[in-house]
Order: sequence, then structure tokens, then C-alpha cells
Amino acid sequence: MNEIDPKYFRQVMGQVPTCVTVVTAMVDDAPIAMVIGSFVSVSLDPPLAGFFCTNDSYSWEQLKKADTLGVNVLGEHQIDVSNACMRDLGERFDGLDWEMADGAPRIADTTAWMTLTEHQIIPAGDHEFGLYNVMTMSVPDEAKPPVIFYGGAYRDLSELDA
Repeated sequence: MNEIDPKYFRQVMGQVPTCVTVVTAMVDDAPIAMVIGSFVSVSLDPPLAGFFCTNDSYSWEQLKKADTLGVNVLGEHQIDVSNACMRDLGERFDGLDWEMADGAPRIADTTAWMTLTEHQIIPAGDHEFGLYNVMTMSVPDEAKPPVIFYGGAYRDLSELDA
């Protein structure tokens, strides 16, 4: 098998657009948030979804402690929310409009919302795949275009049409 250069692999995979989600939870009475670019639907029956996190992520270790996770699918107008959720752990919710909903922190004005409970955590190289049961979900009455990550930058769908 040929050896793959990790930097080149990242560059190539950067050509695969991903949705931008913020996974949230309450741990020890404090809200936790982590930006996830690998969120994926896995199964319709039963409803399962999942995402990948690096093995050495402190945020992931905290999220795994929670009974319920929230998945906030960010809209194209919420790049600032994504950036906020990459600050120091204790500062990620500073200035964000959010509330508790269905057992997890829900960020206001998102494109979609789900709550998850753990189904299985699966080792995957230097990552783990969190496979989760979908418990609740909702979308706004009027669809909101999502923000995506593509080519190393945030994008919206209208940019890709050009």
C-alpha cells in the first residue's frame, strides 16, 4: 500500500463539501459545544446519525459524558456562531442566543435541530465515530440555506452556483 501524506490527504478531502454543525450538551451544569464537519445520516430505520472526532479532543471527551447531545445545523448567516464555538471551552456560549431544549443546548435560528443519545462509539484510526440514536428533530417553517465548509473556507450554496 502506498503511503499517503496526511497534508495532501487533508487538501484532497477539502474538496468534499461538508455541513457545519455545532454539537452541544450540558456537562456538570455547563454548556459544551464543538464544531463538527462530519455529521452524517446513517439509517432511517432505526433513525441513526453520527460524526467523527479526534481521539485527543478534550471537547469530545466532555460531550461523551452527556446523556443527550444537540445537533445544531448552522445556516449561512451563522458563521459567527461556528467561530464562537471554536473559542476556549468556557467562552463558546458567550454572546450566543441559546436555550435548553429536549435535554441539550439549542442555538437559535439554525437550519435544523436534533437531539441524540449514544448508540455506539467506534474506534476509527486517530478518530472515533459516534453513532447516535436520533430522538427529536425539527426544522423551521421556512427553510434556511446552510453554511458549508469547502476548499478550506466557509461557503454558502449560492457561491457554488457561480
